[in-house]
Amino acid sequence: MNNPFSVKTPESLSAEDIAKLFIDVFSDFPRLLEPEHTFLHGTRGTGKSMMLRYLEPSVQLAAKKVSNASELSHYAIHIPIKKANYGLSELERLDGASYWLLSEHILAVHVVIHILESLESLFEKSNEIDSDTDLGWKSFSRDFGSLCVSSGIRDEFESLAPTREQSFKELKGIIRGEYNASTRYLRKLTFSKDSVPYENALFGYIDFLLPLVELVIGLDVTPSAPIYLMLDDADNLPARMQKVLNTWVSYRSTNQVCLKITTQQRYKTWRTVQDSLIESPHDYSEIDISTVYTSKGHSHYYNQVEKVVQKRLEVYGFCSSPEEFFPLNEKQKIGLSAAAKEIESHWEKGLGVSSRKNDDVLRYSVSEYMKSLKIPKKTNTFSYSGFRNMVDISSGVIRYFLEPASRMYNEVVSMRGCENEISSIPIDIQDRVLEDWSKEFMLNQFEGLIRTESGTTAETRSESSQSLRLRNLLVSFGNGFRKKLLSNDSERRYLSFMPTREVDSKTQEVLDLAIEWGYLYRSTIGRKEGIGRNTLYVLNRRLAPFFKLDPSGYAAHMSVTPAHLALAMENPEKFVREKFSKEDENSESHGRQIDLLPDQ
Repeated sequence: MNNPFSVKTPESLSAEDIAKLFIDVFSDFPRLLEPEHTFLHGTRGTGKSMMLRYLEPSVQLAAKKVSNASELSHYAIHIPIKKANYGLSELERLDGASYWLLSEHILAVHVVIHILESLESLFEKSNEIDSDTDLGWKSFSRDFGSLCVSSGIRDEFESLAPTREQSFKELKGIIRGEYNASTRYLRKLTFSKDSVPYENALFGYIDFLLPLVELVIGLDVTPSAPIYLMLDDADNLPARMQKVLNTWVSYRSTNQVCLKITTQQRYKTWRTVQDSLIESPHDYSEIDISTVYTSKGHSHYYNQVEKVVQKRLEVYGFCSSPEEFFPLNEKQKIGLSAAAKEIESHWEKGLGVSSRKNDDVLRYSVSEYMKSLKIPKKTNTFSYSGFRNMVDISSGVIRYFLEPASRMYNEVVSMRGCENEISSIPIDIQDRVLEDWSKEFMLNQFEGLIRTESGTTAETRSESSQSLRLRNLLVSFGNGFRKKLLSNDSERRYLSFMPTREVDSKTQEVLDLAIEWGYLYRSTIGRKEGIGRNTLYVLNRRLAPFFKLDPSGYAAHMSVTPAHLALAMENPEKFVREKFSKEDENSESHGRQIDLLPDQ
């Protein structure tokens, strides 16, 4: 038996594995299925690649969504960008038309190879049903060869192998040969001061990819519907090649090709080769997974994680529910219940803050319980164990649930030595793993990021400075939010902040870096005046155990001036002292300390 919570890259999973483990989340992102160009944004681990791979014909067939691929409403082809070598230093030395033509050719070659691999797999699966016909592969090979010849390839396509398997192997070999020819040409340029003519084929979106797509759509084994070219992790492309991809988006060829492009919040430009701007919703739609799962959709995200975990437990033979497998700390549950009853009594005496009793309970029970743990002679600490707490801490990123869960499982197996005896994860192991995992995010991982950004050039020194300013920002708000949580203020549970005015470019760069690395999420909130929206920055709840914060969904939004933000990035202690101490002096003490008994 394997670890039911192990995290594997979707590229390494078979179609059968994905069909078995995937939970349908497309109700949360319906526009991803629409026949239009779409950018899907999300930090690493939010499930972008899994969604794309689930749309592939092989997975749809394995999941028994259709009996034949031709019945699908689209033909999806997953094209991972991360594995391709687009950072060719030789290519980046080129300028003008030579760069644009060669970079588009290299990108198009990568797409064509994945189209051929997908078709080869589709023909193989279809042939299992109808083995008496060639299913159109011979005519496709002939027409594809003619298209290649018209683009400048000199190979003799008439002499292709008579078997389908060998024919597709030869076609892929010819296309890979064109990629190799391009890279050899670029290397020649490195060692030559003279102009070197380019004498190989050039593939373009209009003159090669679109005609190829028409051939694919015309096959009997494919649906008569648009092809979804799903370019995964496109922010790994160099900025100028992203302009090439944006140019493809600007063509609006969605009746034939729909580009589904994922990014990890590092996409550098929205300009085309002609330097025009592509815009939403005219040219494309845009989805941000982090925004969906860290705002109003947070409760729905809980349901999605519950389905994922339940399915994994069932697949691996466990009878427990997610709540049973990751139990709460019962002693803490009793303490929180006592705090809630005291707050209810306080409200019923007319001393409450909210207009509803349940609102006061929601706002203050965790705060009052945490304050009770600060009483001298008490040694117990706040526990983050329990399925709901783990979902909250995962902060809208499914991998942030699975990774600590996998560690917990391995630790229990290591202690007991027998997987069959596991029915739940003990409280102490949950707490220890979550605390270590949170520390890694703030300490170990952050130190690694700073070292990665360090260097000898002015540019890398600037990046290193940004990293240090970001760490100061997190320490400032982490400690400040903790101070608020233990106060008697009417508002205590903060996990987000909102700049009152537009910040300067230097501050914005640090905020953008925090979003890129997943320490903050960007959202928006309506202005009190009712016109427009303000930008909101939400702290990743994975940091809650490190700063001893309440990770649950409800939290107030803290307004900060640009001056305070700048101070937070330079001097955390002074920021907390100036920002939070002054607020404490000006706030009313609506709450009071609850005296819980030691045995509670």
